[in-house]
Amino acid sequence: MEQRLNIKFCFKLGKTATETHEMLMNAVSKKCVFEWFKRFRDGKEDVEDEPRSARPPTSTTPDNIEPVRRMLADDRRLSLRLIAEELKISLDSVINIIHEHLQKRKKKVYAFPTLRRSINV
Repeated sequence: MEQRLNIKFCFKLGKTATETHEMLMNAVSKKCVFEWFKRFRDGKEDVEDEPRSARPPTSTTPDNIEPVRRMLADDRRLSLRLIAEELKISLDSVINIIHEHLQKRKKKVYAFPTLRRSINV
C-alpha cells in the first residue's frame, strides 16, 4: 500500500514510470510501477485493491477438519488419498487441513541397513 502511494505521488509530480521505478530503488517491480501508472493515467485514483469475486473455502471447514483429525487419531498411517476419497474432498484440501489446521508434520524415519554376516563354508 505504501509503495502504491509513492507511485501515485511520483505520478502526480509528473515523473515517468521508469524514473519512479529508479527512485523506489527496485522496492517494486518495474511491471508493477507501469501497471499503476496506467491506472492513474486512466483516471483511477484509488490505490486500494479492487474487490474480487473469490469463492469462499468449502473444504477446509470445521465439518471436514474434525473427521480428518478423528481418522488420523484412529490410524495415523492412513494415506492422504484414502482420506480425500472417504471425505469426498480434494487431496490438496486434506494436505491443507493436516498441515495448517491440525499442525501435523511428517516425521523423517531413518533406516539403517542391517549387517549381514557372511557364512564361511
